[in-house]
Amino acid sequence: MNHDLDQLAEAINIASNPTPGLLHNQALEYLQTVQQNAATTWRAALTLFVETGAGGSRKYAPNVRFFALRVLEDFLENRCVCMTVQAVV
Repeated sequence: MNHDLDQLAEAINIASNPTPGLLHNQALEYLQTVQQNAATTWRAALTLFVETGAGGSRKYAPNVRFFALRVLEDFLENRCVCMTVQAVV
């Protein structure tokens, strides 16, 4: 799973780079898919946000952690909406 996390972090870093290009566009598309599928990608996002390095500092850069928070927000918003709809029914 660390390989997948590192790949996701690398895609976030590439997408954060303002220089456009094919790799930049592919990274943006990949991240859009990750965010749209927050119901299944939230665990990876949580790991990106909380994982620490050897010295106890955060393992991933702030831009990676921020993207992870956006995925977690989407997951929680959708989960709360689903729970509200179920409670009404």
